[in-house]
Amino acid sequence: MNTIWKLILVALSAALVALSGCGGGGGSGTVAGIGGTGKIASGTITGFGSIFVNGVEYNTDSASIAVDDSSATESDLRVGMVVTVTGTVSDSTGNASSVVYDNEVEGPVTGITALATGVTSRSFTVLGTDVVVDATGTIFDNGTPGFSFDTIDNNDVVEVSGFFDALGVLQATYIEKTGEFPGTTDVQLKGTVTGATGAGGTATFGESFTVNGITVNILDVNSTDLSDVPGGLVTDGMFVEVKGLWVNANTVDASRIEEEDTTLGDDGDDVSVEGLVSGFTNLGAIFFVNGQPVDAATATLEPGTLQLANDLRVEAEGTINSSGVLIAEKIESRGGDVEVQAQVNGIEVTNTSLNEGNITLLLVVQGPQTLTVQTNSRTQFDDKTDTVDPMRLADIAVGDYLEIRGFVDDGGAVVASEVRRDGLDGDDLSGEDVILQGPVSSAIEPSITILGVTFSTDASTEFENLLEQPISSSEFYGFLGIGTLVKLKDDSVPGDGIADEASLED
Repeated sequence: MNTIWKLILVALSAALVALSGCGGGGGSGTVAGIGGTGKIASGTITGFGSIFVNGVEYNTDSASIAVDDSSATESDLRVGMVVTVTGTVSDSTGNASSVVYDNEVEGPVTGITALATGVTSRSFTVLGTDVVVDATGTIFDNGTPGFSFDTIDNNDVVEVSGFFDALGVLQATYIEKTGEFPGTTDVQLKGTVTGATGAGGTATFGESFTVNGITVNILDVNSTDLSDVPGGLVTDGMFVEVKGLWVNANTVDASRIEEEDTTLGDDGDDVSVEGLVSGFTNLGAIFFVNGQPVDAATATLEPGTLQLANDLRVEAEGTINSSGVLIAEKIESRGGDVEVQAQVNGIEVTNTSLNEGNITLLLVVQGPQTLTVQTNSRTQFDDKTDTVDPMRLADIAVGDYLEIRGFVDDGGAVVASEVRRDGLDGDDLSGEDVILQGPVSSAIEPSITILGVTFSTDASTEFENLLEQPISSSEFYGFLGIGTLVKLKDDSVPGDGIADEASLED
């Protein structure tokens, strides 16, 4: 486990034990409390009009907006950024009083994994923080022409937003290239302080400490701003944000240091938080969603088949108690096992402002065989064709090529968490594939049915096990049962109904 994340979890767990024994008053949250009458939402931006976060459309006309501690406007925000919104909510609309975006790390890319055929994720390190970008799940900001999953490289200076997984790896939801190294030396990192060189595990002007393996130098009173650190004294165990200048691969000279809280809101505040589950053992024990302690003992799970586990992406909604724990009323899936790549065969928009409607995808030309996917205010839209920004459901047309991720709800409907457009009607799609991943509903060699769509396999189909190792067709079918997660790939668009690749997924 990444040292920074281990320390965070240990510290939070210890605090919870202490607080549960005393029942003490609430602490201060990342965003100031609003008397328990409003709403605090932490999650990714999924769309604009004004701004969609955790399924709510917030009007930002009267909101203060901050981007990396600087005053900003809504036009500075992007889909995929993890933000904290404070405001009031009625049903699925709200009014924001503040919107805060603060990246998790900014600095030069090192140790990036090579790009290869079929690779859908790449990993690298930024200032001691391990980062993973996903070909379909990470939004690459188009402010730098040509910056993409394929082109990101060592020495790119990047700003990353996302969620830490249970091992402390930052799963990027948004990434922006801000410069190149050498050249750009402004950096930013967050983490738990260790190794403070001053008396009693403290550090002030002229001293140093370590964050995630990076040595942070506190310069003189004119060079390092400590006004956001209580007493101007950094202490071991404190969670801080550091801004400064890159000195070398292991050292940063700090220009500003700020203590940060790791929980949201105050006692009685209504909170929704999106993120990856960590520290989970069972529903009766406190776990974490994006670092926020959560008690889900009495929560409703959506869909009802949802099985909570570490690294599952969810949204937890409820009320903060006096110990800083979110008492969840509902835990909702924000990821899912369904993946579809195909051309659009039909569009139905039922609510334009909330992006509610249905997308019908053509997977197999014979029949034809289609799959309908529902979208809603929580669905994240991204247009890689750069035709519109931001993209909405109404911008999608028949013939467009989409990549969709989602889940199956309690009624059996496929609900999209993410919709990405990679091709327009009329584009040459000869290099694209039809992909269908989901739970198996029936499988008798040589046919597999997933989400109501049936593909056949033949002697040319390549089969893989969970370790991505080649196996025979008989071994593959022998693993299958109702609900087994399988990914099928057809090299033609639309598909001819014969899978060129079939793999077991977990």
